[in-house]
Amino acid sequence: MLSNLMLLFISILVSSFIFTTHSYNNKCLRHQEILLLQLKDELIFNSSLSTKLVRWNESGECCKWHGVECDASGYVVSLQLDGEAISGGVGDSSSLFRFKYLQKLNLAYNDFGYTHHIPKGIGNLTYLTHLNLSNAGFVGQVPSEISSLTRLASLDISANSLNLEHPNLEMLVQNLTELRELHLDGVNMSSFHERKSQGHIISSHLPNLTTLSMVGCGLYGPLPQSFWQLHSLSILRLDENDLSAVALHDLVSNFPSLATLTLSDCRLKGCIPSTFANLTKLIHVDLSHNSLTGSLPSTLFANLIKLIHVDLSLTP
Repeated sequence: MLSNLMLLFISILVSSFIFTTHSYNNKCLRHQEILLLQLKDELIFNSSLSTKLVRWNESGECCKWHGVECDASGYVVSLQLDGEAISGGVGDSSSLFRFKYLQKLNLAYNDFGYTHHIPKGIGNLTYLTHLNLSNAGFVGQVPSEISSLTRLASLDISANSLNLEHPNLEMLVQNLTELRELHLDGVNMSSFHERKSQGHIISSHLPNLTTLSMVGCGLYGPLPQSFWQLHSLSILRLDENDLSAVALHDLVSNFPSLATLTLSDCRLKGCIPSTFANLTKLIHVDLSHNSLTGSLPSTLFANLIKLIHVDLSLTP
């Protein structure tokens, strides 16, 4: 009986400690709250369209504010400010870049009006693992400071009006060895072919890359052979580039883990190779708007039991 009472007492004590610790650890640090309010004051945003920033105020626990996430110690580690109608107020000296433990930053789908560059202050956020600046209206050269974010696992700067020249792709990714997702849709990379080493840099420095999206990047023909050595890729999107000098066989033969392959409007020529049958994990494939010829191999779909979507529209 005494033993059971002792176990019950210990259980209550431990539960109380856990609850108290949890409550304490979720408490927002005062200086983090001040930073958040400073950031809100600096940002230019449409309050009638905002659903997060407009609700930030001193009356509530800042770790529970919309778009804010804190770690166990009360430091802000995630800011999800996508779709907040932000149009300015993010300069190099912004309070945004003083959240030194920030791991996730999402500024996608805002409205910087194609008059703002990606601020160089982004390089101060060295703990970042996820950075999403897509569809935000940024313009100009991608800053080299991004290459110092060595913890990045996901980078999305697509659908802006950006250039990758200085730094070029090689310089951007050479330190980003943890990257698993890279989205560069619409980034002007027409200088990609000027240095033959860039394809090698991609394959040798991004061994864990599973998603690569480079839609409409101004790529054109033949691509470096080492570019196709990204054997961990499961998603590859290269639509709207001029790949007329690339054999479709080369595009599919080295990617055994592909689940999604989209090559729409790439000026591809020739037949669909039988090697497609080896992509047994394939779920989605889009080869539309090309100049492919010939008939489909009769064995093409036999092994593709996971395939649910095929688009071959507007091909001869």
